[in-house]
Amino acid sequence: MKLVRDVLDKQIRGRDGEKLGKVDGIILELREGEPPRVAYLELGSATMARRISRRLERWAIVLNRKLGVRRPRYRIAFDRVLAYEVDVKVDIDTRTSPAFAWERWFRDHIIRRIPPG
Repeated sequence: MKLVRDVLDKQIRGRDGEKLGKVDGIILELREGEPPRVAYLELGSATMARRISRRLERWAIVLNRKLGVRRPRYRIAFDRVLAYEVDVKVDIDTRTSPAFAWERWFRDHIIRRIPPG
């Protein structure tokens, strides 16, 4: 498996087919005397920002805190991955997933304040 080609930046879908976001990072577990193993897929604004620079990651975390978003990053254990083809399918319930923290914040603080057209 080629992680960067096969997994990174792929769309993540929950068990019900709903989109969770894109794979922004891959967390490897280093084991003594054994090859590294994929432990988690990571998604979220802080992880995406870290790919650009550490300074931008710190800024994203501060912005998340100021806006009241509880999780600037979210990890999915790699053993929850069901398949990775065009999309990465994971065994996660998208209705209750904390991966939607930004979307919920945006809905509650911005969209609800827009007067009906």
